[in-house]
Amino acid sequence: MNRKHYILTILVLVLVFAISGCSNNQTPGAQAEAAEPEINLDQINAFLNESGGLGPDGIGNIVAVIPHAHIDGPKNESPFYAFVTFRYRARDYIKYQVSYLSCTCREASVNMWQTMYVELTLPESKNPDDVKIKYISFDKDSTGHYNGGHWGDSDPMPLGQTYELYKTEYISFFPKKDSKYIHSLNTIDDIKVEEYQAGEGRGNYTIDALSGASVSANNIIRILHSIMDYHAQDEFFKN
Repeated sequence: MNRKHYILTILVLVLVFAISGCSNNQTPGAQAEAAEPEINLDQINAFLNESGGLGPDGIGNIVAVIPHAHIDGPKNESPFYAFVTFRYRARDYIKYQVSYLSCTCREASVNMWQTMYVELTLPESKNPDDVKIKYISFDKDSTGHYNGGHWGDSDPMPLGQTYELYKTEYISFFPKKDSKYIHSLNTIDDIKVEEYQAGEGRGNYTIDALSGASVSANNIIRILHSIMDYHAQDEFFKN
C-alpha cells in the first residue's frame, strides 16, 4: 500500500469512529427524534380517504383498513386486517362492505377473500352497545337488487357444508343481535342452543351442522366484532 492510500485509509477510519461516537453519545430523546415516526391505521385511513378519488369529496365512498383477530381451525389466533371497501350512512343505519380472509387452509392459488355486506343501526340511545345488525349477507344487499357481498370460502366445504346451509341456518341467526351480545361471543362454541334455535322455523337448526367448517363461522363473528368497533367510532356516537 503506498503512502497516499495509507493516509486515505486512516482518514476514513477516523471519520467512521467519529460518526459512531456521535451516534452513541446521543441521548435517548435525541435518538427517538431521529427515528422514523411509526405509521398507524388512522394515518393510513386518512391518506386513503384524502387521495385517489376516495372519501366524502371523491368518486368512491369512504374506505378503511380495520384490525381483526383471525382464527383458524385449531383456534390459533393471528392479528390480521380487513378492508372496509364501502361505507354509506343512511338516516338511522350505516351500510358496509367488509372484505376479509377467512379460510387459510387452501393453497395460495385459491386463498381468496370474501366480502360481508352488513347494515348496522344508529340507536337513539347513542350507546354503541345498543347497535344492532339490521341486515347481513354474502350475496344480495337488503334491496335484493345489488350484490353487496361475496362468499369466498369453499362451496361445498370438505365435509359437505354449503354456502346455502350457512346462509339459511347460520348467517340468518345474526340480524337483530346487538353489539353487546356479539362481543360476548368468541367462537360458535359460545352460542347457546336455545339462542340459536329461537325464532320461527329455527327449531331444528344446530351448531353441530357446522362441525368441521368452523373457520368460516368463527371469522364471521370476528369480523362482526371489528366492524362494530369501527362503527362505534362514527361521529354519531360522539354527539
